[in-house]
Amino acid sequence: MFYREAGDFKTSYVADSQTFPIAFDRYRYFVVLAIAFGVIPFVATDYVTNAILLPFLIYAIAALGLNILTGYCGQVSLGTGGFMAVGAYATYKLMTAYPDLNIFFIVILSGLITAAVGVLFGLPSLRIKGFYLAVATLAAQFFLVWMFNKVSW
Repeated sequence: MFYREAGDFKTSYVADSQTFPIAFDRYRYFVVLAIAFGVIPFVATDYVTNAILLPFLIYAIAALGLNILTGYCGQVSLGTGGFMAVGAYATYKLMTAYPDLNIFFIVILSGLITAAVGVLFGLPSLRIKGFYLAVATLAAQFFLVWMFNKVSW
């Protein structure tokens, strides 16, 4: 890109850890936010919202979770889909069981249920690392998929 800096001119940790060090990137970020919150809700149809934007946001959440886990923690998880399924199913069951409950509380409760399932699989895996941790998360994935298919709720 023609507007990128050439070389490494950072003199402090704060300058080095900036998310958008170039002013053009910051302005573009705020323009995208303004369009996302000021234009899209008023012009998007139901098809665009349900078939394009909603799956995009769901996959973005999964990608952010994997980015945090792999990038910051250095761990590999192959069971992310299973834990996402637990959160989605918990949200579904809570919304059908308590239809008058606010969506904010349903999402918080679903996150807590997913965290409890994560702790249930994570506690036995505390001492393993590397390949064996990846296999343990894969086992969690397969077990959760099996449980959703076999257990009648």
